[in-house]
Amino acid sequence: MKKLGFAFTLTTLFAAGALWQGGAQAATELRMANWLPPANHMYQTLGAWNKKVEEASGGSLIIKLDKAPLAKPPGQYDLAKKGIADFAYAVLGYTPGRFEVARGSELPFLSPNAKVGSQAVWDWYARNVGDKEFNDVKLITMWVHGPGLVHSKTEIKTLGDLVGVKLRVGGGGVAMSKALGAVPVAMSAPKAHESLQRGTTDGALFPWEAVHGFRLVKLVKYHLDIPGGLYTTPFALLMNKAKWNSMSAEHKAVLDKLGGLWGAGWIGQRWDDADDVGRGDAKANGNVIQTIDPAELGRWRQKISFMNQDWIKKVNAKGWNGEALLKDLKATMKKYGQ
Repeated sequence: MKKLGFAFTLTTLFAAGALWQGGAQAATELRMANWLPPANHMYQTLGAWNKKVEEASGGSLIIKLDKAPLAKPPGQYDLAKKGIADFAYAVLGYTPGRFEVARGSELPFLSPNAKVGSQAVWDWYARNVGDKEFNDVKLITMWVHGPGLVHSKTEIKTLGDLVGVKLRVGGGGVAMSKALGAVPVAMSAPKAHESLQRGTTDGALFPWEAVHGFRLVKLVKYHLDIPGGLYTTPFALLMNKAKWNSMSAEHKAVLDKLGGLWGAGWIGQRWDDADDVGRGDAKANGNVIQTIDPAELGRWRQKISFMNQDWIKKVNAKGWNGEALLKDLKATMKKYGQ
């Protein structure tokens, strides 16, 4: 009987070990593409979000963030679409023509900060558009950065000061910069440091976080804050559709819970925190920080008022009611701003 009991105990232990090993092996490990250096706040934010997913899944869903890029920023969407990566995060303005409705969030003077803007954009977009512009991937969440302002080597306070200034801009800033009298130089964000250092550009349109994230603090001396921002840039966290469809209901529920509106607000708040760091760097370096004069702001508004109408025409051409969408976006921003 003692021998039988010992054999039974060993059998039970081996079975338990096999179950434990099976459970460990059953954990799903996914890959998220990345195009920013590990020191950048967005790299750290997405790494922290991945950790939340792992915790919420009880350790059964693990997302690992790449340290080196698989593609340049404009190619990130296709990494998720083609399944080269399970997840990717894309700057929607880097692929013109593909996300015209979502890019309504780029319009000037809309967003007071990243958290409000991100929550409002997700709410507005999910209600009005859903996944219609993202029908070949799974859209997990969407966010915008903090208000875009002017960072420059020489003082800029008026439209006259902008004339002839070579400004680094993203995909959506070309027409706006031209209308304001500047010379737009379109490039992805990571190239801004080198262009300012070499003199290819005299300034840049960025949110505050870029002062720290792209090490601009000693390359630009002046910063012109603009209430609501000259622009914001929408980002999207995407998942390969086939991978999403293959996931368990429990794992889908985790991603739905930590994505969507909650994810937009959480990422937006972390962006606001990064903006505070960038602003702090500028102050510590003795840079000049000014807010645009209200009367001057009115002149800037007039110069770029065409942007709203241009966007309305573009989305109307795709079958949407652009005027109604813009009205709703402004109302939603106001709702979250309260």
